[in-house]
Amino acid sequence: MNEPDTKETSALQIVMDDVMLLLFLGVTIYAIFYLLWGVMEIATVPNIPESVKQAILK
Repeated sequence: MNEPDTKETSALQIVMDDVMLLLFLGVTIYAIFYLLWGVMEIATVPNIPESVKQAILK
């Protein structure tokens, strides 16, 4: 009797064979990095001087 081939596939091969998974990972990874980049940019904006705040509020 011939036994069926039970060849194991690696996780990378499974990911590379699934087009929708690749699309999802590509969009998700891009979005996460873009979001983190935006948060870092906002965090590095210097504070508004107090004199400018008072001039705006008057």
